Amino acid sequence: MCKPNYRAARIVLLVAACGVLLSVNGAQSKPDKRKSQAAYQQGQLADQAGNREQAIAAYSEAIDADGKNTAALRARAKDYLAAGDRDKAAEDLETAVRVQPGDAQSYLARGELLAEIGQPERAIQDFTTAITLKLERTEVYNARGMAYSDMRHYDKAIEDFTQAIKLRLDSPEPYNGRGIALCAQGKYRDAIEDFDAAIARKADYEQAFVERALAYTGLGDFVHADEDLSGALKLNGDDVRAWRVRGAVRERLGRDADAIVDYSEAIKRDPSDARTFLARGAVYARQQRFQESLEDRDQAVKLAPNSAEAYVARGSSYHFLGQHDKGIADRTTAISLDPASSLAWTARGNAYYLLNRYTEAVSDLRQAIRLDPGNRQVQELLDMAEAKVQEASAAAIVKPPPTDTIAMTLPGTATAAPASDGKPTPPPEPPSDVKAELKPEAGTPLPAEIKPQPASPPKPVPPADLKADSGPAPKTVPPPEVKPQPKPANPPADLKTEVKTAPKTVPPPEVKPQPKPANPPADLKTEVKTAPKIVPPPEVKPQPKPANPPVDLKTEVKTAPKTVSQPEVKPQPKPANTPAEAKAASPNAAVSPANRQTAMTLYKQGLALLQQDRIADAIEQLDAALIMDPTLALAFNARGYARYRQKQYLEAIIDFDKAILLNPSYANAYLNRSWARRATGDTAAADADAAKAKELTPVPAK
Repeated sequence: MCKPNYRAARIVLLVAACGVLLSVNGAQSKPDKRKSQAAYQQGQLADQAGNREQAIAAYSEAIDADGKNTAALRARAKDYLAAGDRDKAAEDLETAVRVQPGDAQSYLARGELLAEIGQPERAIQDFTTAITLKLERTEVYNARGMAYSDMRHYDKAIEDFTQAIKLRLDSPEPYNGRGIALCAQGKYRDAIEDFDAAIARKADYEQAFVERALAYTGLGDFVHADEDLSGALKLNGDDVRAWRVRGAVRERLGRDADAIVDYSEAIKRDPSDARTFLARGAVYARQQRFQESLEDRDQAVKLAPNSAEAYVARGSSYHFLGQHDKGIADRTTAISLDPASSLAWTARGNAYYLLNRYTEAVSDLRQAIRLDPGNRQVQELLDMAEAKVQEASAAAIVKPPPTDTIAMTLPGTATAAPASDGKPTPPPEPPSDVKAELKPEAGTPLPAEIKPQPASPPKPVPPADLKADSGPAPKTVPPPEVKPQPKPANPPADLKTEVKTAPKTVPPPEVKPQPKPANPPADLKTEVKTAPKIVPPPEVKPQPKPANPPVDLKTEVKTAPKTVSQPEVKPQPKPANTPAEAKAASPNAAVSPANRQTAMTLYKQGLALLQQDRIADAIEQLDAALIMDPTLALAFNARGYARYRQKQYLEAIIDFDKAILLNPSYANAYLNRSWARRATGDTAAADADAAKAKELTPVPAK
C-alpha cells in the first residue's frame, strides 16, 4: 500500500517541476507546431518499425518544439510504459492533461495507466471525464467497465460493457469483459455465452479461452475447462495463469501427475507465486510424497511470510512427517497472523485431537465454530473431542472394566463392579449380585452368541487343556501340577461362569489325570463362589478310573450336596450399531444378488464423487452401499479413504480394519491404513502395514 502512494507523490512532484520548466521555456521561445508535427510523424514511423528508442527521441523533439503537443506526450508515455518506466509515463500524461484540459484522449490514456498500476477509482474518474467530453467510444466504456469490475461493482461494469457492445458489435473485448463480470456474479452459463461471442469474433483470443474455462469450472464441467485451457496454451505457451488453472482442473479430474507437471511449468515461468507452490505441495501430500510437499510449502512460507494459509499447510506436512512440535508451532503462527481464520483454529484443533490433547482441541474447535458456525465437519470433530474429554473425566473417577470383557447380569440383579486386581479377598458374606465375564484367550475369536445356562445345570466335565482357578479360598490345598494334554477337536469360546455355593467347604481330593472323555465340552474356566448356610459335602476319595474323569486339570472346587438351583443367565445386549456395522459383524451374512448389485452401483457412485473432491456426498453413497451389502470390502476401504481426506484418521482406521477383516489379502487397504496410522503418530504400526501391503502386492512379470 505504501509503494503506490510514494509513487503518486513522486508523480505530483515531477508534474510540478515540469510545469515550471514549461513556463520558462515558453517565455524564451515560441512553439514551432510544424516542426513538432513532423517530429511526431517520425516517431510514429519508428514505432511501426519496432524501434522504440528512436521513436522516444522523435517524440521528445516534437515536445521540445511544441510543449502542448498532447499527441506526442501520449505517444511517448505509451513507449515509456512499454519499456517499464511508469514514472516517466505518468509524468507525460499528467502534463498532457494539464496543458490541454479539454483533450478527452489524454484523460483516456491517463485512466488506462491508473487502472494498470492498481488505482481503479481514479481511473474511473478519468474515463468518466472522457465520456463527458463526448468521447463516446467502445474502448472508453470497455475500460471503465473493467475498472468497475476491479472494484467489484459488477452491475455497473455490465452496464458499461453492454453499452460498449452497442457502439461496436464486432468488438470482442466488451463480450469478454461482460463475461468476466457475469462469472463473478455466479452466472456461469450467461458468461459462457459472452465468451463464445468473443471467441467467435476473434478466434485466437487466448484470454477468452482461459476465462471460459473458469466459467466451466463454476459449473463443474472440468472436461470442457481442460479443453479450453489446452487451447489457450497452444496460443500462448507462456501464460502462467493458464498453466496454473489447468493444474487445478486436472486435480479435479483425478490426474494428479499431470497437475504436478502443469504447476511445475507455472513455477518455471513465475517462481515468485506462493499460490502455485501451495497447490503443488497439496498434490504431493495427496500422493503421500510428504518430503516434497514440505519443501514446496516451506518455499510458500518464504514467499508469503504473512500468509496464514501457508503456515497451516506447512504445519500439515510437519505432522505427516511426525514432527508434531513444528506442526503445532506453524498453526499457532497462522492464528497469530490471522486470528479470524477458522481454518487456522480448525487445523490446530485437529492436530491436538490426533495427539490426544483433547482439552486443547475442544478450546480451538469451539473458536473455529464461532468464526464459522455452519461448518458441519468442524462441529462433528468438536463433538468427538468433547466426548473424549468426558470419557477422560469419567475414567478419573471410576476405573472402566477391561475392554475385552462382556458382562452378563443375573435376572433381577444389578451388575457388580469388577475387582481392581486379579485376586480379591472374599467378603464374609457374598453379595447377592453375581457377575459372569466372557474373556477369550489370546487368538481365540469371540463366539457369535452366548446361550443362557439352563436352570440347575449338571456338573460340567472340564476339557483337557484348561487350568481353572477360582481365586484364593480359606483352608484349601492346591492339587499337584500336571502336564497339559492336546486340546479337544472343536472347542467353543472360553467361558468363565460364576456359581454360588457353600462358604464353608472341604478341600477337594487330589485328582489324577485320566484319559480324554468321549465328548469333551467347550473350553471352560470355572470360578465357584460360595453361598451362605450350606452343609459342606463329605470328603471324596479319588477312584482309579471314573466313567468320565477330567484330564490334566488343576482345579479348586467348592461344592455342596444341597445347592440352590442357579438362575438362568442371560447375556447383556451389545450396543446398537449402524445397520452396515451390525451386518458387517457377520462377514459371511447372506446378501441377495439384487442388494449386492445395488451396493456395487452405490460404491461406484461414491468413488466418482471422491474423484470430484465431493467428500461428504461420497461418504453418503458409501454408507448406503454398506447398508445394502455389509460385506463389500471395497466400500469400507473407499469410505476409509474419504475419512482420511477429511483428516478423520481414527474413523478411517476403523473402516480400513473392516475392509481387511473382510478381505485379509486387500493390499490397498493395508497401504491406506499405514498412512492413517502414520498421521496419528503410530509409526511402528504404519511400517508394519506398509510392509504387509508390499508383501501382498504382486510383482509384475518381467
